[in-house]
Amino acid sequence: MKQVPSGLASAAMLLLLAGFACPRPVLAQESRETDAVTVTGNVVDEVTRQPVEGVIVVVDPLDFTFVTDAGGQFVLESIPLGAYELELIHKDYERLEGDLRVVRHGEFSLAMTPADYPYEGMMTGIVGRVTDRVSGDPVPEVVVNVAEAGHVARTDADGRFMLPELMPGRHEVAFSHLGYQPRSESIRVQTGHVTNVQVVLAVDAIALDAIEVAVDRRDRNLESAGFYQREEDGWGNFVDREDIENWNPIELTDALIRFPGVAIVADARSPIDRRLRFRRGRGTCSPRVYLDGVMLTGLRAFSINDIVNPISVAGIEMYRGVAGIPPQYSGLGTDCGVVLIWLRRGG
Repeated sequence: MKQVPSGLASAAMLLLLAGFACPRPVLAQESRETDAVTVTGNVVDEVTRQPVEGVIVVVDPLDFTFVTDAGGQFVLESIPLGAYELELIHKDYERLEGDLRVVRHGEFSLAMTPADYPYEGMMTGIVGRVTDRVSGDPVPEVVVNVAEAGHVARTDADGRFMLPELMPGRHEVAFSHLGYQPRSESIRVQTGHVTNVQVVLAVDAIALDAIEVAVDRRDRNLESAGFYQREEDGWGNFVDREDIENWNPIELTDALIRFPGVAIVADARSPIDRRLRFRRGRGTCSPRVYLDGVMLTGLRAFSINDIVNPISVAGIEMYRGVAGIPPQYSGLGTDCGVVLIWLRRGG
């Protein structure tokens, strides 16, 4: 079993997993020690009940990462008693996460659901920005109302708003703000896509230009992570779900090699195993990789192709060098750059 890194400490516990549909764990013999324990997890396919190899298991806040072996097992050795967040990630399965309470030695099983829903996690609705017609400045606190659907939103300090999960079809959207002339427009929403609008408001009662409308596809995970805002800011290279569907890459690296400064290098020990690198001078270097905000450690032992299936990806951000890296992902170890991979989520 690959373990990155290994080593915690050794002693006694009970496992309760909130949010996981799993049977009560089979407990090993209790230890006399009370400060730490060892527990074994078994990961299986929810449909076939067969072990799942290569599942990344992240234990937070310990910041330890494990990978299940051929028998679908991972071992938390000498883990201190207490509460933890457990996250399971595999390229062919839906992401699984929940709370873990450790109070004694034990063994437990978790079932992962195969990822075979091509439009899972997509958001249908309207997003946009409202600005002042004269100054071009954003207008905050504009009321955006879709009366027949019962949806109301307000623009933020940057004039942006979001109306998620609207039914497909045409909707009458009203924009109103004290001191501005109200306006109402009929905006069409498409299934699995987001209509992106640019709206101007005027103080005087004058004829206004038509609302600028663009249709794109947005994902909830990317929206909450700030992906689209950073894409508008213009730093880095961005790949979204529509890009992946258009390119139809077999492996994730196939979608990234098309960008300048990106190199895909074969592993000397396993030529079919391809590693992501950024060009630096006459050579290459390894960027730091994050999966849904969690830094992946031990990438020398495996490739991102082993971890992520393109069908499960909502978006990718690549920053070659320190310029433009979001502050929360910058710091020591990011001189080569950063790759942020975001997975699709249901709901």
